[in-house]
Amino acid sequence: MPRTPAAVAGETPRRIRSAAIGLFAERGFHGTGIRDIATGAGITLSSLYHHFGSKDDLLVDIMVTSTEPLKRAAEEARRALPTPSEQLAMLIEQHVWAHVTDRLAKIVTDTELRALSGERRERVIALRDAYESVWRATVEDGVASQVFTVPNTKALTIGLLEMCTAVSHWFRPSGELELNELCRTYADGGLALMRAARDGRPVRRAELDIGAPTRFLEQ
Repeated sequence: MPRTPAAVAGETPRRIRSAAIGLFAERGFHGTGIRDIATGAGITLSSLYHHFGSKDDLLVDIMVTSTEPLKRAAEEARRALPTPSEQLAMLIEQHVWAHVTDRLAKIVTDTELRALSGERRERVIALRDAYESVWRATVEDGVASQVFTVPNTKALTIGLLEMCTAVSHWFRPSGELELNELCRTYADGGLALMRAARDGRPVRRAELDIGAPTRFLEQ
């Protein structure tokens, strides 16, 4: 089937993002020149500037396109799943899944915020905070309904997010641990951290029928 003009036009921004993500992850934002990105994408500088006004704008685009799907998936999980335990388990699993399957983009997103300033930085921080707020609301709901028993929801939510984010730096699919197993292991750890309980006993991930980590990411 022949590709549509829109599909063909969309290839160049994807190539630019892909080249920039690889270079930013390897060299850092400040260690990467705009010409390096154009060369890596196989395009001219003028073509790059046609799609992205500056290297800073490109970095913001990478961070936004990396974070927005996670935020949407988190919000959908909150709406679709009935209990805080199920919601939290899904938040953890889809976060871990995304940080493994889109590893370099997540590393860039999580480490290169320091390169931004002004309105660009504020936009990315606002998006990151909105995503974090979904996690915090889930934990707070669990505490309010006496499903979770933790003294400081903000600190533990941030700690749990940091733990899940770190998988992008160390996990390799070629290792002993399979990705689905990793997701479930982290979900179990997160539930234990929040002291999730039902009928006086700990909630285990194996008891929860929440579907695959990609359930809401693919929507």
